[in-house]
Formats: sequence, C-alpha cells, structure tokens
Amino acid sequence: MSIRILIFLSGILFLKFILIIPTWAEEFAESGDSMRSSPEPIGELRTVTLKHVYHHGSSRFPKLLRRKDFTEVSLRAQELETGESFTHAIRIINGTSVSSSRHTVEEFRQKSQNDHVSLIMDWKDKGIRLPKIRDLETLTNFAKMTYNAYTEIGNEDWYDLGDRYRVNDSFGWDKDGIRGHVFGDANNEILIISLKGTSMGFGAGPTVPNDKLNDNLLFSCCCANVDRTWTPVCKCRIESDRCDKACLEKTVDLEESYYNVARRLFERVSEDFPKAQIWLTGHSLGGALSALVGNTFGVPVVAFESPGERLPAQRLHLPGPPALPYHKMNIWHIGHSADPIYMGVCNGLGSSCYIGGYAMETKCHLGFAMLFDVVEKFNWRIDVRTHRIKDVIERILNIWEWELPKLEPEFECEDCGYWNFIDV
Repeated sequence: MSIRILIFLSGILFLKFILIIPTWAEEFAESGDSMRSSPEPIGELRTVTLKHVYHHGSSRFPKLLRRKDFTEVSLRAQELETGESFTHAIRIINGTSVSSSRHTVEEFRQKSQNDHVSLIMDWKDKGIRLPKIRDLETLTNFAKMTYNAYTEIGNEDWYDLGDRYRVNDSFGWDKDGIRGHVFGDANNEILIISLKGTSMGFGAGPTVPNDKLNDNLLFSCCCANVDRTWTPVCKCRIESDRCDKACLEKTVDLEESYYNVARRLFERVSEDFPKAQIWLTGHSLGGALSALVGNTFGVPVVAFESPGERLPAQRLHLPGPPALPYHKMNIWHIGHSADPIYMGVCNGLGSSCYIGGYAMETKCHLGFAMLFDVVEKFNWRIDVRTHRIKDVIERILNIWEWELPKLEPEFECEDCGYWNFIDV
C-alpha cells in the first residue's frame, strides 16, 4: 500500500473521529447529569401556627415546667398585641433518617462517659417527612419562627406541668430557663419547636446572665479561661494550655445546663404529642441547643447563625449516625459570612465577644452548612450586629435573588487546637 493511500485513509479516520467525539461527549454529559441529579420535588405546602409555648426552669428550679396553649382567638390577640405573625407556610418532602433500636441514648452516654466504650447503636434507615430546606420561602419562615421565640408571651393561663413552687406567675418565665414556642399544622402531624437564643446587651432581658453562662460553658475551649482578666465559669483548667477533659464533660452536663433543660423540654413535648413528628429550630444559642437535642434524638433541625456545637456534642458523649457528623444527619446550619459568631472568629482581644465577656471560641458545626456569602454579594463587613435574626430575615432572605448556596459538611474544621485536653 502506497504512502499516499495510507495518508488518505488516516485523514478519513481522523475526520470521523473528530465528528463523532462531540456527539458522544454530549450524550455522556447528559447521562452524567441525569445520574448526578434528579428533579427536586416541589413539596407539599403546609401552614403551621403557634399552638403552645413551653417553659422549663433551669438554674434555680430545674423541675419547673409550664405550658401555655393558644386558640385561634388568643393567637390573633397575641398577634395584635405584638405586631408579629405567628402563622407560617412551609414545604414538606419525603426523606430518610436513621434510628437505633439496640441501645438508648442514655445507655450510650453512660457507657461512653463511665467506661470509655462506644456502644454499637445499630443505625437503620427510616422514612420521615422533612422540611424542604432548599426552598427560600420555607427557609425564611423557619427564620421567622426563630424570631417569634424571642417574643414574650403574657403570664395568664399557664398550666403547671412540673413540680409546683410558691412563686409568682412571672418567675421562671422572665428570669430563668429555656423557652420553646411550638408551631403545628392543622392536625398536629408536624410540630416545630423553636428554642429561644441568647439575649444580649443592656436592657435585653433578665435571662442575659444565665444565657451568657451557658454560652461560655458550651462554646469556650476551657471554661472561658481566656486571659487573666476573665473569671472562668468552671475550674477545669490545670495550667497554661492544659485542661481537664473529665472536668469539662461533667460541667457541661450538669442537670441545670441548658442542654439538659432543652432535652427535657423536647421529651415533654414528645410525651404530650406522641403521634407527631417533631422538628427543631432556633437562632444563635437556640440553634446550637436545637442541633444538640436533634443529634441526641435523631430529629431534623434548622439552625440559624449558631456558634459551633460539634465540640460540646463530643463533650456530652452524644451518639450520632455512622461517620459522625456527616452521614444522613438532618441537621442544617444556615449562616452568613459577615457573622463573626457563626464563622467562629468572634474571639481574641478587641473582638465584640471579648469585650462583652463571651468566650465564643468554637466554629465547627454538626450536619450540613448553607453559607450565604454576603461579604461578596453585598460587600458587608464582618460585624457582630449582623448576627441578629432580624437582619438575616430582612437583609438577606427577603431580598435574595440568586440560587440558594449549597449544603455542605464542614470537613476541614478543628476547634481549640492550641489546647491540650487530658485525663487527670
């Protein structure tokens, strides 16, 4: 065969190759896209309204528990009095979660704390109903429910559910404990507990001291031992950068700690409504507590602008799904890039948290995070004032024009790496 013929045949093969490749690549890309993603379900639209408010005492009266119920008439009266709406629309989709039938949460925690052994929890998939997180209206209305939780409700018509004390109606509500606003659909099939977050600043309310104490217990590296000018909230520091691990775990798990109070509140709602599927939401400290309780009982959580709660979850010996904290964990953290508390940078000399006496030193979250990059989109500066849920609603969610950010686990994240936690 002559060289000319070989060159001619080679040219034909080359032309055929370059003509086929684009078609093949296009088909492959299309099939790849269909394999990687399927059309997102629209979801069922439900309306939830404020049904109950629970209050659980903490520091002085940890067994004090009260509930206030709302009829349609009383709810409308409350809306007129406060100027707020307590009715919200959300979309619901089918999803999966994990549960364990082999051991209880308490068995796991006691075995881990006392014997330093992790029980096998026998996690299994189960079908549940989930909020459609990637729906802007749903996300916005969850944020509004967290805003509702800061609203004080009148002191009339409270039912005493716990131990009775000789205290006036306002005690425990105004000065002590955890508050949970419970929203439900028409048949109470879905209930959403919105936990109140930290009240900060002058005139912010009488819960400030206890909120601050729990913030510093949960989110500091070692009992708020920041420098010599600080008063620590526990005595777990040994020296320099060394901290007693067992002491920390015991202190964060005291009966009157907000975590245990929030857990008991959740358990009471579960007892009162055994057929309901319960979700949790909250802002700031309320979001972190929601995530810790959600981690404990395997229920969905939507948290806004919360400090990192992965470290306190480890100190509380909370059981989690396989490959904690990522696999099939329906805990979603919503935050933005200008909030120093959510980003874990509200610490160090000169920071707003330092000046206010808050040792907010953690940054790692459980589950998945949705980060709104307002520094890039809106040219915001990092400022603790952007931490407020009202700013999140009015200045971000209400005007967001782009696709919602991705939900991603915080793989490369470490808390308090400069401390040495040791067993004494």
